[in-house]
Amino acid sequence: MREAVAAHDYGKVVRLARRAQGLTQQELGVLAGYSAATISRLETGHQALDDITTLRILARVLDIPPSWLGLSSPPALEDPPVGRRVHPRSTAVPVSVEPHLAGEDDAVKRRRFLAGLTGLTGAALLAGPQEAADAATMAQRLERFLTTDTAGTPATMTELRAALDVARTTFDACRYGDLSIMLPRVAATAQATLTQVGGREREQANACLADAYMLTSELAVKLNQDGMAWVAADRALATATSSGDPFAIAGASRAVAIAMRRQGRHEGAVGMLTRTALDLGTDRGTPEPRTLQVYAALLCTAAYSCAQNGLRGRSLDLIGEAEQAAGRLPEATSRGRLPTPANVAVYRVGIHTALGEPGVALDHARGVNHRLLTTPERRARWCVDTARAWEQFGRKDRAVTALLAAERTAPQEIRRPAVATLISGMRYGAGPVPSELHALAIRNGMN
Repeated sequence: MREAVAAHDYGKVVRLARRAQGLTQQELGVLAGYSAATISRLETGHQALDDITTLRILARVLDIPPSWLGLSSPPALEDPPVGRRVHPRSTAVPVSVEPHLAGEDDAVKRRRFLAGLTGLTGAALLAGPQEAADAATMAQRLERFLTTDTAGTPATMTELRAALDVARTTFDACRYGDLSIMLPRVAATAQATLTQVGGREREQANACLADAYMLTSELAVKLNQDGMAWVAADRALATATSSGDPFAIAGASRAVAIAMRRQGRHEGAVGMLTRTALDLGTDRGTPEPRTLQVYAALLCTAAYSCAQNGLRGRSLDLIGEAEQAAGRLPEATSRGRLPTPANVAVYRVGIHTALGEPGVALDHARGVNHRLLTTPERRARWCVDTARAWEQFGRKDRAVTALLAAERTAPQEIRRPAVATLISGMRYGAGPVPSELHALAIRNGMN
């Protein structure tokens, strides 16, 4: 490695680092977004390795100093970090290969390696922090994704599921800029995999592709890009239907209904959600926890749609049924955005605010145990919904306190267009404006 770095033989540096990490050329390609053939050409020198973006991606994926690939003035060369993984946002979270795992066969090692990719895969696809947080840039990325074909490399189902786990975790962490870079490559990988598999694996690949489109729709909603949200949700539903997976179909149906609701088609959205919920058959036998969660998620969305349409009684009936379903879950159940009793309680806040009942909404907000909200996205959503209720209640000072809590939890949630609109309305509306609100707006680029 020392000789390769000294000779500026970057292809050899990549090959040695890849082997030290126990990766095949295809596995490195999946992580970096290139084909195995491209990795082979780069390593052998048949393709010039002089693109700075490619070099940075490879340095991140292989967990080697950028200087080894000529990206900065090289310090004294350290020993290669064989077997070490470091989270891209921190140098203080090493994950070492334990000695008792050294005898595992390659398949087990690969699974264990992929299971630890939540941070690393994201690092391979990141832009700069300012670009990642810019809503217009993120929207452009989604538009390119939905209107152009991106070439992908087939992957195993294990690799594909691992990539989707990374994407879900990135959404739940409110790293929306990072996700807008990831999703096109994850979807392209799923598309390419579909062309190579058949039978049960094809159904699974379709379900994975539907998941990627669902996440795209959810991100488009966060960015107030309602047209793109509907396009992505429709693709998710078509793909999920091909998979035959009832959970994928239910999730995609919910994404379509959210897009419909945001276009003012409340009745159609509620009808779709309730039909899909009934199809899950939770009234028969003892449904498994995931079925109850998906059922509750559909009803939560239906209840919120009714509230936005002014249908108070129907809304409260639906959220009450969702609460009962969530109450039947085992105590330890946790699945990100899918309902637990705490997540359903957050929906109550938004529902009563939409109904023009901020006092009731705030009572429910006080009753939420934030420690049971398992992701930054859910905790930030609770804070923002509470801020909306306080603003409607006429207490800008308390609304600002809630927004500051959301900012501490997930800064990119504050920068969403809908939240920016809330902040602007408070700044320029009637009544005194807390100084912290101006500082919050300036800090997040809302000048």
